[in-house]
Amino acid sequence: MKTKLVTIFLCITTILTGCTGQENKNHQDGQEIATLDFNDIIQDMDIQNSESEENTPDLKNQANVISSGTSENDGSTESAAGTEASAGQSQEVSDSSQKNKTAQDLYTGFIKNEVPVIIAEDYPQNDYKTYNLEPNKSYTFTQLGEFVNTSYYDPEYSTKTSYDDVQYAYLDCANSDAKNLLVKFSGLGIYAPDDDSFAVYVITENNGQLYLTDSYECWARSGMRAYKNGLFVSDGSGGAGEHYAGVSALMPDGKITDIYEAVILTGWCVRYVGRETIYNEVFSGNEDIIFTVMVYTIGEKMFYIYDLSECTVDQISVCETYISRCRDEADIEWVTEEFVEEAIKNQCGLLGIDYNAIEQQEDMEWITCYNSHQRQFSSAYKLLR
Repeated sequence: MKTKLVTIFLCITTILTGCTGQENKNHQDGQEIATLDFNDIIQDMDIQNSESEENTPDLKNQANVISSGTSENDGSTESAAGTEASAGQSQEVSDSSQKNKTAQDLYTGFIKNEVPVIIAEDYPQNDYKTYNLEPNKSYTFTQLGEFVNTSYYDPEYSTKTSYDDVQYAYLDCANSDAKNLLVKFSGLGIYAPDDDSFAVYVITENNGQLYLTDSYECWARSGMRAYKNGLFVSDGSGGAGEHYAGVSALMPDGKITDIYEAVILTGWCVRYVGRETIYNEVFSGNEDIIFTVMVYTIGEKMFYIYDLSECTVDQISVCETYISRCRDEADIEWVTEEFVEEAIKNQCGLLGIDYNAIEQQEDMEWITCYNSHQRQFSSAYKLLR
């Protein structure tokens, strides 16, 4: 844990230099703008499916004719009774199987634009946005995409009117095997045009109904990566001397809950700790000192760690003065890395999550179901149909 905490702030700047991330890089090629009518495409595919069904031999009717002929020849009531009993058993097995697949069927139905999702009453709203999803209102897959377009594309700033790609993934909760559906809309230009940003929506099944429970955005200066074990690792930057990282978990209620958040402050950004007047008085003329402070938020508590590894002997004495004054005058409680590690373990325990799972980072697989550049649905979507 100690090595990891120190490595975070040493590596974070390098990581954020390419902060659109490898995951977004694949979307940079070919930014052709294409506005499509999602409903028309679905209708076209339905017509194709219908034509295919019309050209398929009616094997069911043929089977009924054969069965009918056999029945007339032998006239056995015992055989009919046996067939009826067998059909009843098959129906019971089918019903049981259907119950086991209810959540998966609903998720598939949403992707196929057949099953709507209800916006959860406590779905987080964004105050800075003009448009928000309305709690308790139902949205189909198409309508959610229309909301994305309305919410992210302002004609005053962009000629683009539609997202580029849609991907989906099934993800277990971090502390259970309850599956959730994640739907990702890419090519949103949140920070700047063509920055390959995207938004992910979390959909959770509850008592046979789908609910939109949470969401998150990733853009040029803010990233969040989902892993197969239901955990998310985030990183970002608020400026040259302010970076952040964290780990969160997907819970059974469909909420993404923080395990911890860490803000890494260097240089003049250290003034955010304690009081600015203390920083100005101590570091006057020494603003170039590479003094690092990590501020961890775990549950409702904040923990402060300082690092002097990049300081010279003379600089260390200046930093120690700042550390002492923050403790005495601003009630900042400085702790060790081991102390923070224990706090993170306790938080995992409260959430019912294995602490060791934080190190198990296996990428989740995203499945592309729609690509506007190709002006078509992917083969994955066609298989769903």
